[in-house]
Amino acid sequence: MTTPNNEPNNPYSTGGNQNSSQPNSAYQPPQYQAPQYQGQNQQQFGGQQQYGNQPGYGYPMAPPEGAQLAQTSMILGILSLFVVGLVLGPIAIVKGNKAEREFNTSATVGKVTGWIGTILGALLFLYFVFVIIAVIAIPAATLGY
Repeated sequence: MTTPNNEPNNPYSTGGNQNSSQPNSAYQPPQYQAPQYQGQNQQQFGGQQQYGNQPGYGYPMAPPEGAQLAQTSMILGILSLFVVGLVLGPIAIVKGNKAEREFNTSATVGKVTGWIGTILGALLFLYFVFVIIAVIAIPAATLGY
């Protein structure tokens, strides 16, 4: 496996001039073409194609309003479980109902967490009212002896 000049032969070469000192240039990388989109307004300018507003380029597309309402309902419902459930819970329920009624978008998570947050908030409010009444009533009852 040597050449006439007693140089080792490259077993990975695929032809070409094996006697030269230059590496074999038989390998050519694949040629890639720009993707073709059907229905797009494509124009040729100097061999380059210009595409219209493609998804994935530039600014991301805004989600539909129904999806935004459903997402807002979910976020408010989750927040109502931890913070001010009596305020954020009903807002989450209203936004979830609007997303389902007007935009036919599922907002079950927002409505359920809104209801749970509202109930927990109401129970917490009643607990504080009971504690305040108990704090006021207990000393008054003990002073009456």
